[in-house]
Amino acid sequence: MGSPIDCTASVVLCISFAAVLAAFCALTLRVGVRTFERLEREAPLAIVGKAPMEAVYSALQPVARLIVWLGISANGVTVSSLGFAALAAMFFALGHFGLGALAACAAALADAVDGLVARQTQSVSRFGKLLDTTVDRYVEALFLGGIAIYVHETAWMLALVLAALVGGFMVSYASAMLREIGAPDPKSPMRRAERLTFLLAGAVLVPLVASAAPDLDPTLQLLPLLVALVAIGVVGNVSAARRMLAGARWSEESPSYEKTWPTSSRFLIQRESVSVGGTDERRRSPRARCDADSV
Repeated sequence: MGSPIDCTASVVLCISFAAVLAAFCALTLRVGVRTFERLEREAPLAIVGKAPMEAVYSALQPVARLIVWLGISANGVTVSSLGFAALAAMFFALGHFGLGALAACAAALADAVDGLVARQTQSVSRFGKLLDTTVDRYVEALFLGGIAIYVHETAWMLALVLAALVGGFMVSYASAMLREIGAPDPKSPMRRAERLTFLLAGAVLVPLVASAAPDLDPTLQLLPLLVALVAIGVVGNVSAARRMLAGARWSEESPSYEKTWPTSSRFLIQRESVSVGGTDERRRSPRARCDADSV
């Protein structure tokens, strides 16, 4: 866990993020506060607010322009995040948490850039949203799956990973259901950006702790990551429950809500009767919705 290459990867990530945050602060002081519509629905991080997310999102703007200039499509960027996530899972499973955090960071950034590329090239599509949402779930599962493989011999650590996995997926599902029925989102914590922040911070710190205290018990060396998993598991599941309760209250109190089965998991086929040549034919128009819980 405390190998030189892992420590180097962790230090590079820390320095890079500090540089991005410093540049963002300097730019804010010079030209004023910049707001991004994509981040409006995100709950602020504890203590630090939205500043880290805004800093990273601001730094990604020129990256997106470069990708557009290279001719890479938004869907191509989305698929690349899956490859980086698989690489991160492999590193996590082998106990290389610094390298795993580096690959996971690349996957998270690719996931954030794809939306920027789609908007800059005016190629936003329903399929793109569906692909992005699906890949998001796979990426998160790969991160936690790699960690699960590494700690599988310790039952309580494996339980923490599973709790974090369930908490993350249930927050996304509950958020999608709130959008489906048109209910307001209570903006409870542990959306995807926050989960990734906790997970990456925990993974980055593990090699630094292991290098600073090589004689420390391996469980204690993993403490930063374990704390992150506890936070994601506990807060995530509580947040999902709050969202579901908020949706239940809204659906009971809203007179305009029609109690129908959710439609986000399937295509609706709307049939319209049209007259062609004196005969009635059926015309189908597919309509789909998808979960957009990604930053």
